[in-house]
Amino acid sequence: MVLSNKNPDSEVVVIGLGYVGLTLAAHLARSGFKVYGIEIRKSILDELAKGKAFFLEEGLDSLLKSSLENGSFSFFKKIPKSNNKRTFIITVGTPLSPDGSANMSFISRVSEEVQTNLKDNDFVILRSTVKIGTTRDVVKPILDKANVEYGLAFCPERTLEGAALKEISELPQIIGAENSEDLDSASRFFSRITSTVIKVNSLETAEVIKLVDNMQRDVHFAISNEVARVCNKLEVSAHEVISSGKLGYPRTNLAMPGPVGGPCLEKDSYLLNESMSWNRSLSLSAREVNESIVIESLDFLQEILMKHSHIDIGSELRVGILGIAFKGVPATNDLRGSLGVTMITEMKTRFPSMYLSAFDPVVTKKDLGDLDVDLVENSALVFKNANLVIITNNHPEFSTLDIGDLSNAMSGSALIYDLWGRYKTAMLENGNLVTAWGAHGLAQRLIR
Repeated sequence: MVLSNKNPDSEVVVIGLGYVGLTLAAHLARSGFKVYGIEIRKSILDELAKGKAFFLEEGLDSLLKSSLENGSFSFFKKIPKSNNKRTFIITVGTPLSPDGSANMSFISRVSEEVQTNLKDNDFVILRSTVKIGTTRDVVKPILDKANVEYGLAFCPERTLEGAALKEISELPQIIGAENSEDLDSASRFFSRITSTVIKVNSLETAEVIKLVDNMQRDVHFAISNEVARVCNKLEVSAHEVISSGKLGYPRTNLAMPGPVGGPCLEKDSYLLNESMSWNRSLSLSAREVNESIVIESLDFLQEILMKHSHIDIGSELRVGILGIAFKGVPATNDLRGSLGVTMITEMKTRFPSMYLSAFDPVVTKKDLGDLDVDLVENSALVFKNANLVIITNNHPEFSTLDIGDLSNAMSGSALIYDLWGRYKTAMLENGNLVTAWGAHGLAQRLIR
């Protein structure tokens, strides 16, 4: 086979050093590429200057340090000039606008910057999660203005935060392009960092695969959360319904109900729905079910607090939050799409006079940014004098709490609410109530 002149194996420019771009850049550097990272956010550049990532990812800091020291990785605010053949990898985000539509400004702006640096036989890979048609209809017209011969492919990111460095080299890489030459070039590039490359027939096929991957996960979790909503109306436990229903039965494999968030799952169903211009879709319905947890939980908690705790929730309420990051397994300090953050924001609207403390095993005060919460040093301090403690993420530390002992430090007739349902709904000897998402009806029965 004659290889393309559009050679993606020389220098690599990764544009956008967020969670996707920085882990990819670090892995490419250790795989033998000369990597230039581009980032405009000063806070990220400041951390890189110290040889550190701005987020938690096992092994990433040491990899960055060694790559910076040996010169295989360097970072800039703008794309540096070069006469060498280069592969440009775009990893910037496509956040949602307030109306739920995709904000394409970052993709467009970066494509313009690449276009001004594009030379004959350079290669461009879009790795951002985008609505269908973005590579062909948004990125390509901008790049075409360079009037050079270049290659173009869409190769979606598919890694799990907290395990990205490991998964980059293990997961199959999806390669979509509009011609066989570009498909071969992109495949050759990714074959240097992974053992499996899957070629698909078009740019759009690769774009759909990424959105469908996340949509099916969102729908899968939504089914479990719909079960929880049903059980909330009854005096039964969703945890028991699901665990007992699938025990030894091969045709039921539901996950346990709980929060579904993060930077991908909270967004990608909206991207898919916008791509199709549907008025109603399974993906969007599932997303709405998963988003309903916050309001339905707080409606329930507000009612229970008034019935059980008999406090003035407008002035006396003390609340503790366990888990602020959007997930705890694998552990991350990423607050994007976090149900804990959404819960805190909504509670501040409902209970503006409340005192709020929080603990997360990996989140620091620096990670909180503008989020106004008293971050304490351990789980026990969250329970101290609290009327309500909410467990919002699934970090393993929150699965082995001595709820009975910890609750002794709470204010009388207090409430512990686990969004993951790991603790059985019960009235403790000290008069405190333990309950969960998916067991509202059981809790109501206990306080009658």
